[in-house]
Amino acid sequence: MRRVWIGLCTLPLLAAGAEAAPPVKPVETTDRFDAAPWWMERAVLPQTGYAETEVEANRATFAARFKGTGKTASEAQRQAVAQAETLISALRQRPAEAVRVRTDFAVQAFYEQYRDKDGRQIANVRGDKIQGYDATLTLRVEVRDMAVLEPIYALVLAAAPPQVDRVAFALQPDNALRDRLRNEATRDAAARAQGAVKATGSTLGGIRLIDPSGRACRADILGRRPDANADLALTGQRVEYKGPPQMVSGPSSPPPPLYQLEARAAENAFIQTPPLYRVQVQTCVVYDLK
Repeated sequence: MRRVWIGLCTLPLLAAGAEAAPPVKPVETTDRFDAAPWWMERAVLPQTGYAETEVEANRATFAARFKGTGKTASEAQRQAVAQAETLISALRQRPAEAVRVRTDFAVQAFYEQYRDKDGRQIANVRGDKIQGYDATLTLRVEVRDMAVLEPIYALVLAAAPPQVDRVAFALQPDNALRDRLRNEATRDAAARAQGAVKATGSTLGGIRLIDPSGRACRADILGRRPDANADLALTGQRVEYKGPPQMVSGPSSPPPPLYQLEARAAENAFIQTPPLYRVQVQTCVVYDLK
């Protein structure tokens, strides 16, 4: 075999009948680029429009806990239920679209205790040393009408549960809000596109694509790091509410009648101010360029 010099490279020349070397397998590389989308077959202008507003929270949740103690688990449960039954009856009289209530139980045994030779107090863990049971009835309240939040919260406090959680607010955007912001974002995209073509001396053509999710304008055709995107984004709440301290009261007194519970709630209303949430929407509109 002899070699022929071509520029700076040497290529081996194989004699007749010599076996050819196997082809070299190309090195595989990770492709970081997306394929060009269909709407980029000709000159286009992808433009993102933005819309933003502040909306008051429309959901409020909190929990109240009632505790009972008895020699048996069923006795402890009955005691916990007896403390909350008037309140549960009052809450169930409210419309389901305004207030929703659910309950759950937790029961735990407690054992006889003794002291060891060093005087340390130790609790038994044997089944035959169970002294009694503690039952906790958790009442979870979801308020969907902010107009009734304050009286509902006051009603729960009037029942004097041993523990009441602070109110947690949230926003569930409805379809009307989504549609309004999408329309505003589309109009904003049109205004931005008109400004872009005016600044560059181009002419805006027809619309090729409207993407309410905004992802079309983030096509990763240049190998950029893709950004997280959502159809509708909620930022942190603008107003922080701090609830009252936890109530601590013994379960010894019987629950008040319903009319007393309602009267006590009316005298002891707590102000609950729903916070504001910032809602943001992006819409992608792809225009032809002339």
